[in-house]
Amino acid sequence: MQVNETKVLNLTVDFYEVDAGFILFKFKLGDQTFDSRFSTVFDPIIDFKNWLEAISVGVKQCSFEYDTEGNVIMLDLNRIFWDEEELTVSEAYSDGAIFIKGVVSRKQIVEAFYNGLLSFTTSDKFKSEEWEIEYIYERLSTALNWDKEKQVTELCKLNRIELKEVLFNADPSYNVSFPSLKNQEDRIKFFVNEITTGIKDETIERIKTPSEWQVPDDYNFWEADKKEIYVRECLDHPVDGNRGTKIKDFRSPLIEKFLGEE
Repeated sequence: MQVNETKVLNLTVDFYEVDAGFILFKFKLGDQTFDSRFSTVFDPIIDFKNWLEAISVGVKQCSFEYDTEGNVIMLDLNRIFWDEEELTVSEAYSDGAIFIKGVVSRKQIVEAFYNGLLSFTTSDKFKSEEWEIEYIYERLSTALNWDKEKQVTELCKLNRIELKEVLFNADPSYNVSFPSLKNQEDRIKFFVNEITTGIKDETIERIKTPSEWQVPDDYNFWEADKKEIYVRECLDHPVDGNRGTKIKDFRSPLIEKFLGEE
């Protein structure tokens, strides 16, 4: 692919959907387009932020890689002239396919990616529960309108059974069994089929059994300070769901200072 080093191409980035641990986006450089996604399984948000910060401070060559759960993509920036950089988007190995290649400016690429993600995550299209990690204390705060310290105080007053109930209600989970599937091989085939097809077989009986929080048997006899340490650990436990970086942690005063410069 030939690059016109004298022409800075227009770069646009559109983060447009979040679903079940994926953020989908598309970017366009000149007449070249590329569709991709970030995954919470290989959460790249902080590395993405670090890459944009490196560009902001003028690092001449810097790369960022992320795993889409299917392919590893590399965004590579190399300086050609002052404030003219060559952006290459490719598969992250030596002979990998190149999807986009062209000349951009530092501010252009930082603004497109940084503001693109933040604009998306402050819009109605962004559903935080589909991406961001959530902790038990956050869920209890919403349900009870108690700050974290109030939660610690009140939960430490509970006995073992009461504490288990509160923690389960904040983060319920269940074990599912299938009585009609008599052996392990049948159960594995059944799970694989439902996952791959997305079709739920309603003819198979399912039994949901609550999976209780495992509070130690001797909890009621602990000293107060030991109970407090344990309760704080419980409150800091992620609830079942996605584990993506909170978008507030993507914000960067360094990047915003760079974008604010004339």
